[in-house]
Amino acid sequence: DGAMFMPIILGSDKTTVSVATCQNEYYPLYLSTGNIHNNVRRAHRGSVVPIAFLAIPKSNREDEKDPAFHQFRRQLFHTSLSYILEPLKCNMSRPLIACCPDGHFRRIIFGLGPYIADYPEQALLASIVNGWCARCRAKYDDLEGIGEARTKVHCDRVSQAFDDDPDILWHTYGIVLDVPPFTDDFPRADISELLAPDLLQQVIKGVFKDHLVEWIWNFLKLEHGEAQAERIMDDIDQRIAAAPPFLHLRRFPDGRKFQQWTGDDSKALMKVLLPALVGHLPPAIIRCIRSFLDLCYLLRRYSHDQDSLKQIDTTLAEFHHHREHFHRTGTRLDFSLPRQHSLVHYHHLIEEFGSPNGLCSSITESRHITAVKEPWHQSGKYQALRQMLETNQRLDKLTAARSHLSEQGFLQGTVLSDAIDNLIGSRDDGVHLEDGSDSVSDHNAAEETGDDEDDDGEPVDDYAAAGAEVQMSLQTPHTSVGDSSTK
Repeated sequence: DGAMFMPIILGSDKTTVSVATCQNEYYPLYLSTGNIHNNVRRAHRGSVVPIAFLAIPKSNREDEKDPAFHQFRRQLFHTSLSYILEPLKCNMSRPLIACCPDGHFRRIIFGLGPYIADYPEQALLASIVNGWCARCRAKYDDLEGIGEARTKVHCDRVSQAFDDDPDILWHTYGIVLDVPPFTDDFPRADISELLAPDLLQQVIKGVFKDHLVEWIWNFLKLEHGEAQAERIMDDIDQRIAAAPPFLHLRRFPDGRKFQQWTGDDSKALMKVLLPALVGHLPPAIIRCIRSFLDLCYLLRRYSHDQDSLKQIDTTLAEFHHHREHFHRTGTRLDFSLPRQHSLVHYHHLIEEFGSPNGLCSSITESRHITAVKEPWHQSGKYQALRQMLETNQRLDKLTAARSHLSEQGFLQGTVLSDAIDNLIGSRDDGVHLEDGSDSVSDHNAAEETGDDEDDDGEPVDDYAAAGAEVQMSLQTPHTSVGDSSTK
């Protein structure tokens, strides 16, 4: 009979609400649907909603490195996700007849869609050892290439073969045996295929901020010594600060001296960094950074086609070729970096999920402000989670009420604009005033004849005054300063 598939997009990320002590942490879980455009999801127009706050187990220092505690944490995480998504499980196999926003009823089949997470959480979701790739079987010490796909079938077979020796699974295959992924409880779900690309954590903060910028500093120290390297970095900062003001170009008065780098800082620095490095670094490193910047801008496009995918492959190959200069100079011994390795999967991920900017962790981090941080600051700080949940529920109800009233024709403009529109629209029919006159002109005629018997000395009604002013402005011809008819 046909049905509509509804992919469920999930995202989770820890956040801190107390800036001073960094002790109050929350772990929100967000949900969105896959049948809306990326620009709607990025605009935060109610398309990404918090559905749960996950537990954060705490322990003393003695038990923090205990394997049993780590296992408990992983099991709690996956069990919580399975329990939260359990109400959708029955309609992942049997259609649900529901009314869609366009007013039509459709048969809906739910399914798990992309999961937005940074690398540490991707390793937790895929139940792999930290340092391995969550999407392919490339070894942790050889992440410069791409390996065969990591699938649920392969993981199950390997786990059954080495069930009695978990150390082989850990060191040879990078699989955590004691905790199966939560996707095993749902049909048509493989967590290794559902992990979404993350431009913010993998590309902007990962490769650019944590890798390339740090490699430049290490290269200068190896080549010139620490004292000379600091002088060169100061000159680079001065060049960055000297960038002229221009549209969409951010200025950095102190160079790249940030106490805390944000994603916006990194994206703004990308625009002015390359010219500041010319003359201080070898041409091979300049070409390496240029290739990466080209790749970053290609990945951040709002739409892709076959030509853009070919450009991504070509630019990525150039970046891999030029980054070898860091290896030849001893700046890097290898490039087995999970976040940098993730770049080789972007071609396939774009074909699977579309443009990466619609599934970026910047969406969930921005949602932290309205769903977690602002409600926490508005709470009494005592049992704050309950108050935060009530705040989010009330905000959702207000949003739903406003949407419903807007559909009915209410809440259009302001009270003043509505009054003025009514007055302008009634200039031909006359404005009905409280004293029963048909128009403002009747009041003008009464003033001309000296009929002021109704004048009781009280202030003039605001509505009538506004109507008179609008009516006069419509009837009185406007004359310019240089008009010869003006006396």
